Amino acid sequence: MKLQQLHYFKALAEREHLFQTATELYISPPALSTAISRLEEELGVPLFDRVGRNIRLSENGKKFYLHVTNIINELELACAELKAESPMNLNILNVYTSTNISWGSAFEEFVYRNPHIAFNHQVADNQRLFSGDQGTQPDFIITALSDAPAGQYEYKVLIPNDPPVLAVYEGHRFCGRLEISLREAYHEPFIVPPSTYSIRRYFDTMCDLAGFTPNIVTEADVQLRMRLVKKGMGITLSTRLATSAPALVGLRLIDVVDPVYPRVQVILWRKGRSLSPQAREFLDFMCDYYSQANSGEAN
Repeated sequence: MKLQQLHYFKALAEREHLFQTATELYISPPALSTAISRLEEELGVPLFDRVGRNIRLSENGKKFYLHVTNIINELELACAELKAESPMNLNILNVYTSTNISWGSAFEEFVYRNPHIAFNHQVADNQRLFSGDQGTQPDFIITALSDAPAGQYEYKVLIPNDPPVLAVYEGHRFCGRLEISLREAYHEPFIVPPSTYSIRRYFDTMCDLAGFTPNIVTEADVQLRMRLVKKGMGITLSTRLATSAPALVGLRLIDVVDPVYPRVQVILWRKGRSLSPQAREFLDFMCDYYSQANSGEAN
């Protein structure tokens, strides 16, 4: 049994979709299928039930998944702690976020105050946020609390109430509005993030709560998304946190008051992971920065 097989099994168990999992692992579906079959032969039990073209974890697979998850988590924690103690990495801080437009001001201030810390920031989709390769887990993940796998992370709330806003172009029929029910936009063309990103999950949930299937005309990253909205190609959904970002300048932002489903923005770290001095410094800074910001909004 090889560690790579366990990584393959864990990924397939979490998606239960052979082609999608193989694509995300950068291997062919037959190669993934062969690796799982060899693992099942070695264990002597089927790990998945095949129903037509679909696969589902078997009861044995569910038991095995719990053990594999614990094993991989422990290896990731061990590698991360050893790397953190390496003289080469003593002042390196790795932070992942689900967007690149919401946290820039805070990061800029932290880097300015702490030039001795090598600050590394990456934007990642939901898959990469929480399933980094062995030994490459970030010190922190900043995203919506609803994105985090249950029970695997500790966290502190940075923004307890990040409400939705509808972003429309100048001249749009909604541009004079201050508030809106999302249901009123059910027939509008929407320009949205790719399906693997946190804000897309939020958009889909909002539309479900509003009771309609959105007319999605384009999927794109945030920069292209906002440019297309400004050109009148459609509208998009964001949150109040992102409204100060340069990408949204020139758009009309309308508070969505129905459905009421604000995001809770948090900073997360692996449960049981020892925080390095620079990580503790960053955690304290972010909590203080947004505590002051939230107090200012409340006043």
